[in-house]
Formats: sequence, structure tokens, C-alpha cells
Amino acid sequence: MLIALSFVVIIAAIYGLMYLKSKKVPFSKRVVLALVLGIVIGIIFNQLFSASEGALFSDWVGMFGSIYVKLLQMIAMPLILVCVILAFTKIEIKTNVVKIGVTIVSTLIITAGLAGIIGIATGYFANIDGSAFNISQSALSAASDIEKNYVAGGEQALSLPQKIVAIFPSNPFYDLTGQRASATLGVVIFALFLGVAYLRIKDKKPKEALLFKNGMDSIYEIIMSVVRLFLSFAPYAVLTIMTTTVVNNDLSAVWKLAQFFVACYVAMLIMMVIQLAIMAFCGVSPIRYLKKALPVLSFAFITASSAGSMAMNLEMQEELGIPKGISSLSASFATSMGMNGCAGLYPGIIIAIVAMTQGINPLSPQFLFYAAFMIAMTSFGIAGTGGGGTVATIITLSALGLPVGLAGVFIAIEPLVDMGRTVVNLNGGVVASMVTCKTNGVDLREPKDTTLRTEH
Repeated sequence: MLIALSFVVIIAAIYGLMYLKSKKVPFSKRVVLALVLGIVIGIIFNQLFSASEGALFSDWVGMFGSIYVKLLQMIAMPLILVCVILAFTKIEIKTNVVKIGVTIVSTLIITAGLAGIIGIATGYFANIDGSAFNISQSALSAASDIEKNYVAGGEQALSLPQKIVAIFPSNPFYDLTGQRASATLGVVIFALFLGVAYLRIKDKKPKEALLFKNGMDSIYEIIMSVVRLFLSFAPYAVLTIMTTTVVNNDLSAVWKLAQFFVACYVAMLIMMVIQLAIMAFCGVSPIRYLKKALPVLSFAFITASSAGSMAMNLEMQEELGIPKGISSLSASFATSMGMNGCAGLYPGIIIAIVAMTQGINPLSPQFLFYAAFMIAMTSFGIAGTGGGGTVATIITLSALGLPVGLAGVFIAIEPLVDMGRTVVNLNGGVVASMVTCKTNGVDLREPKDTTLRTEH
């Protein structure tokens, strides 16, 4: 009976969101409302459901959100391929592409190092006693397995040169399926070569080059039409994903590790303020950005998927006036390297906690800046391993000569922390876009001539 009632509640909530759409309620407000509804409904059913009822509810209701995320992931690779190629069809000077790419990668890696410093400082001032945690055998085993695979010579372990080699695709069509660890970067590299080839024939064979350009423009419009269709279902997906996420999580598990959990979100908030400050320096008002980005950030938070949020991210950056070529490069790179949240903040917090258990002051300049450097380098190396926050943490701990066992303790609540980390990762990519625009003379300030906008 309770299960049947829960389905009725979800259907009624979806109908309510559809009604608001028919009344022309803005998309961003419907997404936020869906988020709040999902949390409220999820908390209620979390307390009412038995374990079996929760599983049955999540299987059926969560199915819709899972399908939606898969659809967005399905279109992500073709979208990246086309957008990167369009970056070449809309420029005149070849060296611009090199400058854009270097600026994006440099910004991502530098901000990851900065995020590492923020994480270490937050972990230190949070004063979390790492020695008080009971490192269970399962937590130690999980951490040891990751260390063996990615650090200590396992089959997946790669040296830095091998990681760089692993980025390059041997079969770009296989990478378009997204199956390889560094598939996103592989697709970007393949698109880069296609773009360079276009520039090489642009003057020699203008007829063929124009045909290629027009074809890519047409493909882009078709793909974006698919994306917009998918995005129209976002509020309903947000509702179902948020509801099942809350229903499925043991709320007491968060309470047991509340101090670490709070420290993570405090660090994320500090880093987001810094990111907004950089955006303001680049000419974009933080308030204007947050108004545009709220639906995207909400969706990234709920799904904890940078790739799944990519389509909405690209649309949002286009609304801010960021050229497609820059936004597509930064968004794709930000899912694989320089991840401010996963490879910066999260490892930094755990490094501080572990360092203090070893009698090391994590804020001593020698340790702090060396750790930040290792975090920045690790954020680049992760592109060749496909790892997330825990992998980045364990690799960095090993590089610093610190024990890795404590990282296994936090795996239990990592999915909840990962929701916030994904938002910080996404913001990091947008920062890279804006810094690139700033260095290339693209004005992102909001037009002040209201007369011209009204006439338009």
C-alpha cells in the first residue's frame, strides 16, 4: 500500500511540474523546485520505507533519472567532437587554437593546485583527529587495492610518460563510445587534428573546406536540437534522481562522519567564492553567472556527473557569450584533468588530516606548497587513469610518503561529497573558459545598452 501511495505522490509531483511549465514558469525555477521536492519526498520515504520497499521504489522511480543521465551521456561525445571542430571553422589564425588550449589546461591545473591549498588549510583548521577513526579491514583493503592498481605497479599503474601516451587515441571511433578511461581527451585530440586539417585546406581547396564547414554547422544544429529536447525533461529527472538519492542513503552515516562532511562543503564553498572572484575579474558578474548557472549547477549536484551535465553547461556558457570553441574545450578537459573538487579540494582535506597524524604541520610552507604541486600534477595524471577523488587522494598521499588507509574510511560517504565536488569541477571548467576569453580579448561583460537589446 505504501509503495502504491509513493508512486502516486511522484506522479502528482511530475504533473505539478508539467502544469508549471504550461504556465510558462521559468526553467530554472522549475529545476530548483524539483530539487526541493525531491529532498522533501526522499526524506519522508527514507523514514517510512523498509529496506525492501526502498529498493523497489528506487528501482522503478530511479529508472527515469538513470535513463535521462544516460541520454545526456549518449550525446556528450558527439557534441564534444562537433564543438571542437567548430572552434577551428570559426577562427582565422592557427596559433589561436594552441593559445586557447594551453590557457585552458594551465588554468585547470593551477586552480587545482589552489584548490589543494584551500583543502589542506580547511582540513587543518577543521581539527579533525584522524587517529580517532577506526580503519576497518574493508576500508584498508579498499585503499590498498587502489594504491596497488594506480601507484604500486599493478596492471593499471602508469608512469607520467605512460599517462600522457594513454591520452592519445588509437581508435577514435572506440573513444566515441566512451569506454576508454581517457576517452573524452581522445575525442578532443581527434577533433583537434580534424580542425587542423580543415585549416590546411581552407585556402588551397576553399570549395571543399566550405562544404565541410557547412556540414559541421548543420550537424551541430541537429545535435543541439536533440540536446534541447533532452533538457526539457530536466525538472522531472531532477525530481526522481534527488528522491531516490535521499531514499537510498543512510542518513546516520553522514552524521557519523559529520565533521569531515562539513569540512568538505566548507572548502567547496570557499573555492566557489574564489572561482566567482576570478569570474568577476574576467568581466562576468557573480550574480549574473549564478542566475544563468543555477539549473546546471543543480543538475550537476544531483547527478554527480560532469559528463552528464556537459550539454547544459555548454548551453549556459553560450548564453554568457563564451565562444563555442572555448567552452567545448574547457568543458571536455575539465571532466578529465584539473578537477578542482575531485583532484584538488578532496585530496587536500585528507592530506591535512593524515599529515597531522604523522606529526607534520600541513601549513608549513615547505609541505604546503610541495603538496599543492603534487596535487596539481596528480590532477593532470588522473586523465590517464580515469580515477575520481579517492584515486587522486591515494596517488597524492603515496607521492608524499603518507599512509593511505584513512582514505578508505571516507569512501562510505564519498558519493554524498561527490555531489558538491562535481559542482566545483564544473565551475572550474567555466573559470578556464572565462580566463581564456580574457587572455584572448573576448568581452564577457553584459551589454548595458538596453535600447539596442530591446530593438533586437
